[in-house]
Amino acid sequence: MKKLFILLAIGIFYCPTVNAQVTTNAGNAPVRRPMRRITFNFVAKDSVNLVLNDEFNMIEDSCGQITRYARLKMQQRKFSGKIRDVSRLDTSLVLTEGNYSEDGLKDGYFITHYLNGKLQAKGSFKNNQYDGKWEMYYEDGRPKLFFEANGKDIKITDAWDAKGVKTIDNGKGAYRSDLGSIFWKGKLLNGRPDGTWSAVKTNDVNNELSSEKFKDGVFQKGNGPIGAYTDASRMELVAIDMLPFTHAELLRISSVPCNGTKRRQIVNAQYGNGGFNVFNDAIKRAVEPFLRTVNIKDYDNHFTIQGAIDEKGFMINMNSDDSFNQKIAEGLISSLRRLPALNPATIDGKPAKQKFTITFTFEQGVYHFSYRFLPVDVNQ
Repeated sequence: MKKLFILLAIGIFYCPTVNAQVTTNAGNAPVRRPMRRITFNFVAKDSVNLVLNDEFNMIEDSCGQITRYARLKMQQRKFSGKIRDVSRLDTSLVLTEGNYSEDGLKDGYFITHYLNGKLQAKGSFKNNQYDGKWEMYYEDGRPKLFFEANGKDIKITDAWDAKGVKTIDNGKGAYRSDLGSIFWKGKLLNGRPDGTWSAVKTNDVNNELSSEKFKDGVFQKGNGPIGAYTDASRMELVAIDMLPFTHAELLRISSVPCNGTKRRQIVNAQYGNGGFNVFNDAIKRAVEPFLRTVNIKDYDNHFTIQGAIDEKGFMINMNSDDSFNQKIAEGLISSLRRLPALNPATIDGKPAKQKFTITFTFEQGVYHFSYRFLPVDVNQ
């Protein structure tokens, strides 16, 4: 077996031999980053075994969770022929089976499983695009998305959210297409976009980046950061990288070294009906009816309400400083409970609790307040 070793420092993708990268810290003291050793195990000509992590990025042998058996055209950096991804913890578990053309395009039937053995997706590709009927599932085995494709023409037939609630039934309903840092949202009719669709940031649902209009599934016009356009839609209904095995095509080195700490993707809780100012107004509308019943001229003080946004977006576990008038505090807490649910915080896409504080200040017969979301506890 031939082995091609890549020695690299973080930030350097490919070089036969690279010395450890030396940088300086704020005090100009040299910082030597650890050398990493990534292996291409060539077994015969272009047949290769690649060691991958759970995100299908290349990683050191000792920390690999997946082995890809494939033919790799190293100069073109493309797979060809049949590929097979196998769990390194359970070698009887085949995670991915499929085929690439001589040009490195996904072609033919693919089936892929999660590391727990549950079916993730199955369907066919043609010239690197979805083709025919596809089924996708959540990690617990529940259905996620069914669709039919003919090249770029995709028709969504059924979809379910992570709680198992069906959101698209026979091609009709509200749909969200996640594309990493942004997502598109809108309504489907007969499985295709209809009406106005918006692209927003995943970590700021009130920041609309683009919008597009459709009629009977046909793109009409769009408007984005650089202006209006009518040539073609910029939206993807089903992103290819929804299938993690496709990440291996990039031959990308894991940004986290062996035994390193993986960086979690955290999105703070958000008020889905508008941004910071809109949420401020919502709080004001919620508490003012109660405060009109209180003679706030008698108070010259401030106090803080602590609580949490739960996984469904509701304010829970609210309490206040013991030093302040408890009747007023209880009245304000009762008023805040009437606020509509927020979009909860997420950790790696999964809903999570997030603590918050709201501080009220009373002085000279007037009041004002400020709110703050606290850092999400990644260990919850």
